[in-house]
Amino acid sequence: MDSNPIKDKLIRGEASVGTWSTTGDPSVIEILAHMSDLDWITVDFEHNAIDVSTAVNCLRAAQGSGKVMFARVPYVDKVWIKRILDIGFMGIVVPDVKNAEQAAEAVRAAKYAPEGLRGIGSARGQIAYGPDFYQKANDMTMVVIMIEDPVAVDQINEIMAVEGVDVCFVGPNDLAQTLGVPIGLDNKHPDHIAAVQKVVDAGKRNGIATGAHTASGEEASRRIKQGMQWFPISSDAGMLRFGVDGQLAAMEEGLKNDATDDNSEDGGTFY
Repeated sequence: MDSNPIKDKLIRGEASVGTWSTTGDPSVIEILAHMSDLDWITVDFEHNAIDVSTAVNCLRAAQGSGKVMFARVPYVDKVWIKRILDIGFMGIVVPDVKNAEQAAEAVRAAKYAPEGLRGIGSARGQIAYGPDFYQKANDMTMVVIMIEDPVAVDQINEIMAVEGVDVCFVGPNDLAQTLGVPIGLDNKHPDHIAAVQKVVDAGKRNGIATGAHTASGEEASRRIKQGMQWFPISSDAGMLRFGVDGQLAAMEEGLKNDATDDNSEDGGTFY
């Protein structure tokens, strides 16, 4: 892979849809990567019991699928960012960036000289992306900045002006908390709606892709219409729960029907 297809997609003005991995389980990643039409998967190191040695197996599970792998780091930290990118992730998601200085710090940590200060030493980068990895890494690596505080919303134009920022991505729950309104994805509080719209409008003015964590495919479709381009639908754990709940609801609905299917001949099929 010589370029980042997600970056290419955003430059063309298209939407790119993925999901979050809160389990960090390679088997789950393998299913999502090889058996879905998602564009990318983000492994979440910020809030979950996932370490680097586990995550490298997530990358191996996705290898050959064409899916781009991102990682949300715990905070703006050059050591975390370096280690995450060195094992083969093609982009970082940086939480709670409040100003342009922090955004610039994240970019510097993610990029090799002359654009940044990332240290040389990615053996797996060369295995996964070829011997010319260092020459193409800066163009391939994406930096996604999370907007989770009204302080950041007020400085959104300055944040978007930082060279190397690819996406400004709203974290709905933390933004709600810092705004002092009830938390929840697809937040309907007027103050939350206004803050998100301010980010979207700034993205259109500055030519920077925007996004938000969505609760469902229905919300994702509305976010695309709103002008967003990069967002996850739920998470691997969330989709598992929704799938189980949906099947149990379907079973209950089926039991309400008077008619029954006769499966006596073959006993039905179970997986």
